[in-house]
Amino acid sequence: MDICTTEFKTAREAIAHAAAKDMAAVLLNGKPAVVSRKDVERMETAGVSFAYLCDHKGTVVTVPVNGKEV
Repeated sequence: MDICTTEFKTAREAIAHAAAKDMAAVLLNGKPAVVSRKDVERMETAGVSFAYLCDHKGTVVTVPVNGKEV
């Protein structure tokens, strides 16, 4: 599956970039990254294991998708 990602050094950088660009911040293969909303939907449908990255009151939270913790 071809997915266009942009990797970041930290989860906070990925979250900030995703918010500014209306994209999704994810943890993919252990690395913080940003992907388009369309690509993240494709990843979910295809069964790719990843986690959404979210900022909840200043704390980075991961939300696992497709059954595996990343």
